[in-house]
Amino acid sequence: MLKVIYNFIMKTYKTSLARKLSIYGFDAVQNSHNFLAILEFDVSGLRKHLREKRIAGNGGSLFVFFLKAIAKCLVEFPSFNAMINHRKTTVFETVDISVPIEINRDGEVENKQYLIRDADKKPLRVIDDEIRASKKAVDEQKGFILSRPVQTLFSLLPRKIAASLLKALLKNHKKVMALSGSVFVTSISMFSDIPGYVIPYSGGPKACSFAIGSVVKKPVVEKDSIVIRETVNVTAVFNHDIVDGAPAARFINRLREIIEKEHDGIE
Repeated sequence: MLKVIYNFIMKTYKTSLARKLSIYGFDAVQNSHNFLAILEFDVSGLRKHLREKRIAGNGGSLFVFFLKAIAKCLVEFPSFNAMINHRKTTVFETVDISVPIEINRDGEVENKQYLIRDADKKPLRVIDDEIRASKKAVDEQKGFILSRPVQTLFSLLPRKIAASLLKALLKNHKKVMALSGSVFVTSISMFSDIPGYVIPYSGGPKACSFAIGSVVKKPVVEKDSIVIRETVNVTAVFNHDIVDGAPAARFINRLREIIEKEHDGIE
């Protein structure tokens, strides 16, 4: 019998503390009951509007505008600015949005979470400045476990025990809000200009999360004519434990109005 020997060239190294804690975190938020909305927004007018505002010195990026638009919708639809478990539902009056940011620490690229507090009340320029400053703040690392020694200790626990402890933490909505806000929003365009949809991983007690795609030019039918418009793909994930389809549709319709028609009212 011919014996086949495979010689693999590979490199094996110890899983980092950050990745290990991420695995435990994903274990903790499994079994959520989500439904998705795959959306497309026309941002032609909005991009022109933002360029004019930046020239005037008080604008922000397209992503920052989406953050403000989502924050405005959360104020108008407070049931989406909420968290739930089988015992209680908590609706928050403040809108704190969590965004992922890449930083370079000692030559290594790491992800961190940045919280935009009171996102509905801050001007576009202020939010834009906050995000830019956060990318340079290498020592600022936010997450559910803030202390480095506690992170190390936590990583030594058996996987099921670690996930169970995190699940217990998720029941404390006030604590979750303080550490990671009420809503998660990510932007694929921050890392790539490839068109398409990305479905963010979502779980736990929060009502919704969003992924903003890249700007793409495409032909659109407008008044029986074909015109070239700038569009952005957006994926919205809703927690069906707290949000039903009809309210989600109203939320999306309102978001579209702000993005496509009412952007003059966002400062």
